[in-house]
Amino acid sequence: EMKAVYIHGFTGSIFAPIVEKFRVYYPELEWCFIEVNQNPDESLPKIKQFLDENPDVEYLIGSSMGGFYVLCTEFAGRKIVINPLLQATKVLRYAVGTHQWRGKRTDGATEFTFTLEDAERFNHYTPKDSPQTICHYTEHDQVLGEWTKEYYPTFFAHCQMVAELKGHFLSEEYIQHRLCDAMQIEL
Repeated sequence: EMKAVYIHGFTGSIFAPIVEKFRVYYPELEWCFIEVNQNPDESLPKIKQFLDENPDVEYLIGSSMGGFYVLCTEFAGRKIVINPLLQATKVLRYAVGTHQWRGKRTDGATEFTFTLEDAERFNHYTPKDSPQTICHYTEHDQVLGEWTKEYYPTFFAHCQMVAELKGHFLSEEYIQHRLCDAMQIEL
C-alpha cells in the first residue's frame, strides 16, 4: 500500500471535514495527516521526523502554509503543492492577530495568536522547486492575493491553474478530479 502525506494550512486541522475526502477518493493509498502549526521551527522538524520514520512515503502534499512546509522539506518522492504560501514573511505580516482553528486540534486548542515575530521566523527557510514538484493553483486567491497567478509560473517548472480550485481553500471537486492528475503525471 502506497503512503501519502497531507500537510494542512495556516488555520487548518487534520480533523477538518475536507481531509477525510482524501481517504474517500483514494482508498488505495494509506493516508497520513501531520498536524502542524504556524511555527516552522516546530513544524518542519516534525515533518522531517515523520518522513525519516516512514521511508515508504510516495507523495508529500501540502496546501497553503502546508505547501510552504512541503517546499522546505527534503523529500525524494512526488511533491504536490496547492496554492502554496510563497514570500511567506511578506504575506504573513497581514495575518498578525488571533485566529480560530478550522477543526479540532490534538491539544484541544480552539484558537492561536500569531505575532510579527512568528511571521519573521519564516525568513529562515527557503522554499525550493524540484523536478518532482507540481503546483496547482486557483485563478483568484482571496487569501494570498492575485499576485500568485503571475508568480507561480516563474517559480515552478511544473504548475497549472485548475478550475476545480474555487479560491484558496481545498475543494472536494479538486480532490476528486484533479489531485490524481498530479499524482500520475510523468515528469
